Amino acid sequence: MDIFALQVFYYNMPKESNKRLTPADLRQRTGLTQVHFAISIGKSPSTIAKWEAGNVPKGTPSEIKRLCEAYKCTLDELIEAFEGIETETE
Repeated sequence: MDIFALQVFYYNMPKESNKRLTPADLRQRTGLTQVHFAISIGKSPSTIAKWEAGNVPKGTPSEIKRLCEAYKCTLDELIEAFEGIETETE
């Protein structure tokens, strides 16, 4: 098993603690940096940093679906990661 496969396996393991899932956790499970993740979804690295610092992304249902695909997570995991964070203002 190569190092990438081990990282993916580790990040996909169930969490034993009661720690809340975060946007950074989701991104780290993909194995991408903020910059690479931003490029993969057509956003700026500063947008990803803002999400990880507490801003909630806004979007249409299809954009939210693409976020789930990019984060390789379920809708429930996406909601959990951003739950309790204030939504972005326009």
